[in-house]
Amino acid sequence: MKRDLLLSLLACFFIAAGCASSPEANNPNDTQDEAQNDDWNDDWGDDDDWNDDWDDDGWDEGTSDPLERYNRWVHSFNMTADEYLIRPVAVTYKEQVPDGIRNPIGNFFRNLLEPFYAVNYYLQGDGEQGARSINRFFVNSTVGVLGLFDVAGSAGLERERTDLGLTLGHWGTPEGPYIVLPFLGPSTLRDSSGLALQYLTRDFHSVYFWADVDHQYRYLATGLYGLDLRAGLLSLDEMMERTGADPYIFMRESYLQNRREQLGEDDWDDWDDDWDNDEWDNGNGDWDDEDWDEGDNDDNGDDWNEDDWNDDWD
Repeated sequence: MKRDLLLSLLACFFIAAGCASSPEANNPNDTQDEAQNDDWNDDWGDDDDWNDDWDDDGWDEGTSDPLERYNRWVHSFNMTADEYLIRPVAVTYKEQVPDGIRNPIGNFFRNLLEPFYAVNYYLQGDGEQGARSINRFFVNSTVGVLGLFDVAGSAGLERERTDLGLTLGHWGTPEGPYIVLPFLGPSTLRDSSGLALQYLTRDFHSVYFWADVDHQYRYLATGLYGLDLRAGLLSLDEMMERTGADPYIFMRESYLQNRREQLGEDDWDDWDDDWDNDEWDNGNGDWDDEDWDEGDNDDNGDDWNEDDWNDDWD
């Protein structure tokens, strides 16, 4: 599809160049040129044909969202709950609790997730990242005083997040339809399955289980962690409002793009591969100014240069 698109664009470019360099009116070859143009129009079709082709390719349909009606209902519920309950509490938390307290709280909860990250990295076959998460956990749990301070991050061991949804995707599980979960927000069928597995296996990867923490404290800690997460996302509210986009579409596309990038499924890598392909170079693997200036000759036997391009287009 992408190669066909590039070839089509190149064809359009040369057609436009030919039209721009055609003789002016009253030239005896005008009739022949018009006939040739009619032939071109027959081959390429009119504007409606082009529009039909683009429509058939699905460019105007956006992301497939078969559950959109249900998703929008849940999205509306989440936005209402956020507007009247969650966001006001998060704003109060951020305004009233100093950074010197909020940051260690966030570090503490994020440190508890490191064993979970490590397990998933090992399941993905990435032993290096798994060992990195384990090292972060032990360094921050000891030198970082139970994870209150991200000492490992300051030493160059930055946090790398993953989850069961990404693990399933790593082994080829299809993404499935986009789903909005009550209170939890954007997800997919694959990621929702990962969340379910995470909950069912919590006793094997949760630090709360290892520390034998009572259920009431687990729920309190989970609520405080969620509040800290929401407070950290307050800055995104204004950005979403400035875009003027449909909040549902904005959240859906942002979430899906981020997840696909984490799995290396984003389309930009494919475009880079196409442009880096040897078919686009001149045989020696390097494009430079000299290739353009000296590689091909014009009709007069001279090298191509800026004047040649200007003359052709004029």
